[in-house]
Amino acid sequence: MMRRMSVSEIQQDDTPVKISTRPKATPDILQWILLKIIIPAVILLTIWHLIASLTHISLFDVAQAFMRLMLEGDSQGTYLTEHIVASVYRVTIGFLIAALTAIPLGIAIGRYRLVDSVLGPVVEAMRPIPPIAWIPISLLMFPGNIVGAQSFIIWVGAFFPILINTTTGVKRTEPVHIDAAKTLGASESQILSKIVVPSAGPEIFAGLRVGFGIGWMCLVAAEMLRGSVGLGYLIWIMWQVGRTGEVITGMLLIGFIGFLITYAFLFIEKYLIRWRQTVSV
Repeated sequence: MMRRMSVSEIQQDDTPVKISTRPKATPDILQWILLKIIIPAVILLTIWHLIASLTHISLFDVAQAFMRLMLEGDSQGTYLTEHIVASVYRVTIGFLIAALTAIPLGIAIGRYRLVDSVLGPVVEAMRPIPPIAWIPISLLMFPGNIVGAQSFIIWVGAFFPILINTTTGVKRTEPVHIDAAKTLGASESQILSKIVVPSAGPEIFAGLRVGFGIGWMCLVAAEMLRGSVGLGYLIWIMWQVGRTGEVITGMLLIGFIGFLITYAFLFIEKYLIRWRQTVSV
């Protein structure tokens, strides 16, 4: 039979347990460092080794070219910061206009069958046209306004991914949620703001990220054809004078800026759409 312990025995055994508060490296942190830092760094270094073996340009040469562009400028005296600011300014204008036009139109096409039947064929007919093919038209539409022409190219490149993703997200809204809102007396504006748009949020953000990436690539291509400042123009003019180090510097900056802005979108998306569940393993 089990013996009951007296109060004195319980008090004697009630000794405090020391808990170590020293931070320990967990397997999750090590896995994150391995997958997010070490492996990508190894892949980038491998790609760089292949490029260096083909172009005979070392990392030291690229670093020298970067410092030369920062301190002395290019062959025309334009500093690297001026090229970066010009490109970011143009892509920001075109991308904001694309988002402000594509998201409302995508909501309308996805929500209302009449709008979809009228504008859907128009969108599908214009969407396959490459944004670069619009460069001659943009120069005719904006004579003497190179910023307007380049912003138009960015708008074309970013508009359709944002539009398609927004339309898809709106169409995937659960009908039972809309029916429940109608039963409770919700108006159409309340259904759009409280159900449809939040439900399509992940697809909208995906469209924004894809749209920005395409718009950024279109900007660089447009700057190579016309313009006097910008990262695309820098790459083109440096290639013409045979300064490969500066060309690779411009390419790396384009990728780095795109990387930063993409992860900024991901951070904002995780903050605004905290309810979304991922199924990645």
